[in-house]
Amino acid sequence: MTASAVWFSAPRTAELRPAEVRPPGPGQIQVRSICAAISAGSEMNLYKGEGDLSSLNTFPTAEGQLPFPVKFGYQEVGEVEAVGEGADFEIGERVFCFHPHQTRFTLDTSLVWRIPAGVDPHRAAFAGLFGVALNACITTPPLTGDCVVVSGLGVIGTFAAYIARLTAGKLILIEPSSSRRASSDWIGADAVVEPGEAAAAVEELSQGRGADLCIEASGAPSALQLALEMTGVEGTVTVASWYGSRQVPLALSREFHLRRQRIVSTGPTVPAHLTARWDRTRMRGVSFDHLGRIDVASHIITHRVPFDRAPEAYSLLDDPAAKTLGVLLEHERA
Repeated sequence: MTASAVWFSAPRTAELRPAEVRPPGPGQIQVRSICAAISAGSEMNLYKGEGDLSSLNTFPTAEGQLPFPVKFGYQEVGEVEAVGEGADFEIGERVFCFHPHQTRFTLDTSLVWRIPAGVDPHRAAFAGLFGVALNACITTPPLTGDCVVVSGLGVIGTFAAYIARLTAGKLILIEPSSSRRASSDWIGADAVVEPGEAAAAVEELSQGRGADLCIEASGAPSALQLALEMTGVEGTVTVASWYGSRQVPLALSREFHLRRQRIVSTGPTVPAHLTARWDRTRMRGVSFDHLGRIDVASHIITHRVPFDRAPEAYSLLDDPAAKTLGVLLEHERA
């Protein structure tokens, strides 16, 4: 059986290529895709030729070679079409898959999660990115009463702000895009400001103490410096951004040392000290639970692109004038 898959063939060039779909073997299933969410961080870094991965080995379903051509992605929602021996799935079940964007594919069940009844496919498609935001917030939890800053209102930053709002005493969101600032009203932050206004907002809302926690999710190298400057004594800057091959210069002034600040990296994998209680299945379950409560169609998705026009979706995400947030590839109307 032949399917169609998205490949990055050169800088800022996406194209559809045929892909052979093998029958599922033991412990595998075959999936017919319904929709998929594009990551504006990792996927776009590779699309632009700015990904600094040493290899694709940590992404078991990726194909190709770095820098190009590469088949890469990890948020695909579909329906089980065929089941291999020993695979604990039923035909017709809807699933979230860690797989590049492709109309049909076969993969190991270790990379598949059932979507709970009542969670629409277009919500479930963002479970990977919600998981990145969740990981940031369990790695460095926003405590009750904390002054929390989230820098960057892309999809991950928006989800991180939503999670932080559950416990933060004061929540400040930083975003240069006026459209993204306006569309974040549903989160209920205490202040939503552009970067030039951030220091004053933190000074006021923290009563001069500085932020207790700053989650840097903008992907802008300059934002990390600003995060350090706004964070107070013993404060933490959690970096959810993957900057790729872009340089991130930092001036670690005496305030950084006197304040005893921490810079913590986070990403898609759970930190070692939490793995006894948190694994991918729990992360996906919590993500589905919250995505079932969020009006993703109104607050996250700004563009829906038919899969046969998938290259246009990457051009949209690469164009600041397009005012994108969540971009969904639709194999069929979900």
